[in-house]
Amino acid sequence: MSPIISFLDHPLAMLNFVMGKKDMLHDAMMLRAANILMKERYSRSEAEKYIQEIHKGDFIPMNRIEGVTLPGNRPDHLFGKFLYFIIRCAKPEVMIETGVAHGVSSWTILNAIHKNGKGKLYSIDLPNLDLKSYNPQNLSQQSGWAVPDTLRQHWELQLGSSQELLPKLAARLGKIEVFFHDSDHSYENMMFEFNTVFPFLNPNALIISDDVHKNESFRHFTSGKNLSGFQFLTKGGAAVL
Repeated sequence: MSPIISFLDHPLAMLNFVMGKKDMLHDAMMLRAANILMKERYSRSEAEKYIQEIHKGDFIPMNRIEGVTLPGNRPDHLFGKFLYFIIRCAKPEVMIETGVAHGVSSWTILNAIHKNGKGKLYSIDLPNLDLKSYNPQNLSQQSGWAVPDTLRQHWELQLGSSQELLPKLAARLGKIEVFFHDSDHSYENMMFEFNTVFPFLNPNALIISDDVHKNESFRHFTSGKNLSGFQFLTKGGAAVL
């Protein structure tokens, strides 16, 4: 894998970050990530266009409940920005996500797919598991409730364990252009999911994972498969076949 993408790679942007101006650093890190992942498909001008979409906040709003601020990978945080940005760059026809909870990451991804004008997100979630632990308000909602109807035409949600559903889904789809892990972050489950989807990944497909800092599974898998990729200083990582 490529080195960890860190603040130290961008000294001017880091100075701005320290002064409270995060966008320059985030933009530089995302452009570098896209250059690594997209290879010969990388277009600097297109990538900069997608970054401007993030700055403008040009998104279909998620469903809201008054007084509740949802945690998750929204495009006002670095990894949420990256998710939106890289899906805009890659323009996948078929993408799988494991782990949905309220649906904040799904909403971010589906906004990018909507802008692309093509593609479908297939998500798997163990119902109500994260909704209870990943939510101080303990809302009485179903998995993915934050995703508005406008975006659901590009979405298929299956409820159940990824251990049971992911092998069947991958075999049914036959090809996967982007896989995003965000379910149970145990070493065993992460390795299971990465290894399950690997035979079905297209050439130049992307493997993205949240919370890679929690164990060594992402690093072990990508190095074992000799994949090019990177890991942000914290939070997530991505690799390309």
